[in-house]
Amino acid sequence: MRWVLPIICLLVAGCSLPTISLPTGSASAEEQVGGGILRIAVSKGDRADCASADECMLVKAAEATQRVGGSHFMLLPGHGGSPQLGYAYVRVFTLGADERAPSGTISVEEALHFIRKPQGRAAS
Repeated sequence: MRWVLPIICLLVAGCSLPTISLPTGSASAEEQVGGGILRIAVSKGDRADCASADECMLVKAAEATQRVGGSHFMLLPGHGGSPQLGYAYVRVFTLGADERAPSGTISVEEALHFIRKPQGRAAS
């Protein structure tokens, strides 16, 4: 009879573990890491408005930067490495009209205008 109580305690403890939240399709594809850095999910060829995986990554980075109120962005080195497979890290800059962009940054407006194809031509 002494072994019944420990077994019941283990069963009850096993049933009371906290639930784990799994990501869903509606979860945000970007996460603020800190220090003006975003981690964005990228996958190859999932957009019709860009010609290559690199262009898709730039368009996604520009859109994510725009959503957080940034005017310029920079992809951080190593964005395609094995530890970051499927993600890119983006440094976001918010510049005023009289401020100059740091070297190596990309304007959100220019990226969206020149890289993203108009929707009418994306299907062809």
